[in-house]
Amino acid sequence: MRTTLHRLVILAAALLLGACASPGGIREIPLQMPDGGQATIVAHNQSVPDWMLAKDKLALNFIVKGSVSAEQLAAVAAAEKACRLYTGTVRPNDVVSVFANGALYGIAGYIGGGVGSQAFPHAVFSQYARYSGYATGLGGLANGIVSLGGQTYTFESCGREVFGLFPEYRVRILMKSPY
Repeated sequence: MRTTLHRLVILAAALLLGACASPGGIREIPLQMPDGGQATIVAHNQSVPDWMLAKDKLALNFIVKGSVSAEQLAAVAAAEKACRLYTGTVRPNDVVSVFANGALYGIAGYIGGGVGSQAFPHAVFSQYARYSGYATGLGGLANGIVSLGGQTYTFESCGREVFGLFPEYRVRILMKSPY
């Protein structure tokens, strides 16, 4: 029973940390501006949370004046390639960041639960500490998984900076909130 449970936990962690999803297909959304000008939003359908997106499949959502040209699409592709490399460098290992979060939360919970148990006269330090450590460690793992969505924000910030340096392409990156 115990080994089966461990295998299930490992399988679930592998699926959650696999980050193998990619955003969906591209949609071009034409806009008519109040002054009669045209603009186009290029967006990707996304059916999974940000933390499930693979770094090598991240894509930028952007807006341009008028219609999207081949030159602009090529510039976006080049920026995406550069920003994927950047994101992979500054956020190198998802597994380490998730388990580091779980370990830090678990240690803090162990100490806090054990010390807090001393307020009760018949409490056993180790029992309260272990329970608190497991409970907060699991919460830390969940927090670590959710924080993986920050890679999308890092990627979009990179893209915004890249196109800020090259205004001649007239591409503006649409960013999501980091929260």
